[in-house]
Amino acid sequence: MSRTGGHGLDAGRSDRARRVASWVGAALLCLSVVPAWSQFVPSETRASSHRGLIDPEFNHTKNQLTWVDLSGNIWVGGIDKATGELVPRSGRGKLIERGAAPEGGLGFTLNGPEWVYGGTTDRIVYTRQLSGLPETPMNARIGVAWQKPDGKWTRRTLSPDVPLNGPYGSENVGDPRPTISYNDAFGNRFWRELDRPETEEALPGLPQAQFPVARFARGQRAAVYVVNVGGTDQVFRYDLDTKAFDQLTDGIGTKEQPWMWAAPEFGGEQVMMATVAQRNLVLYRKGQDPLDPNRWAPWSSIRAPLDGRFFSTEPFTFDGKSYVVMMIIVGDYPTSIWVAGFDPDTPLLRRLTPELPDRARADPEVFITDAGPIVFFGRYDPRKGSYWLCSACAEASV
Repeated sequence: MSRTGGHGLDAGRSDRARRVASWVGAALLCLSVVPAWSQFVPSETRASSHRGLIDPEFNHTKNQLTWVDLSGNIWVGGIDKATGELVPRSGRGKLIERGAAPEGGLGFTLNGPEWVYGGTTDRIVYTRQLSGLPETPMNARIGVAWQKPDGKWTRRTLSPDVPLNGPYGSENVGDPRPTISYNDAFGNRFWRELDRPETEEALPGLPQAQFPVARFARGQRAAVYVVNVGGTDQVFRYDLDTKAFDQLTDGIGTKEQPWMWAAPEFGGEQVMMATVAQRNLVLYRKGQDPLDPNRWAPWSSIRAPLDGRFFSTEPFTFDGKSYVVMMIIVGDYPTSIWVAGFDPDTPLLRRLTPELPDRARADPEVFITDAGPIVFFGRYDPRKGSYWLCSACAEASV
């Protein structure tokens, strides 16, 4: 079943709120108000004065963001909850580590710093390179940084004698046992409780690979990721406590970018979303098949617009419903940022960025302000070179 179309962006917010939306381009969403679509005119506003701000990750409880610049420095900045403005506007609030990553910022992991919610305080995990040595997986470590009660930042190296990289953190607010997943130097993927190294365990089903991604389900202690089954990648869920390893999808079409979260529109029921063959965005629910109540079955799907491909999907919840932002790749580079919703009563598929100028846009992230969700993303001019990690291509105010 395909659910597209819809309505719902607020055209009546203040000019100040409209000025903020991306570190190089953006759209202000306010999905609780639903005027006619004709009232919304796509626009982009530069929100950072720093050209090299890439791959930001937002902490929604602390109103902070962390990011890595093109020199490999790790920064923490603030964000105004009322307006969405970066504080300071450059995003360079506090430098927590110099030269953690190689020139270009992300290095071989293609992943910047990530938040881990829970424990005694929320922390930031990231890949750092050993000083003076070649930038290889063998010389990579995982850095951990956190803010102390006096406001000062401190850091340490996780397992300093073991080459590790590419950490992702769990996102359960207040979790007494926050977890991370990460690679070793050979591409094996592990998970562990951040504060208990003895809990380290290899994630089952994954071959050695440089970029496997295992994300933690929001609201539970489980990881979701894809495993190849008979030549087709399918989504699996691994329960960190019971060790149950369950296949959630089947059928034709490569599954990618799986996410799992508690959907408020279904009373907090856990749902799973994944792309299928890159061109369909499918929401799966358990218990919808009367012949097999334990089966996860497609509940709704959205076809990629512009005959494009989905990439960098990011689900979020707002005002009692689930949504997802994503970039659409058409041809050689992503050209637009979109938002979608799965509610059959108010279906939604909406382009947020204008058709002109012709630009590459990447890595959308959502922050919920008092006025509603704001989408942040990077914008690049592909005529000036490669759009990704290209300082000369990035379009930010100076």
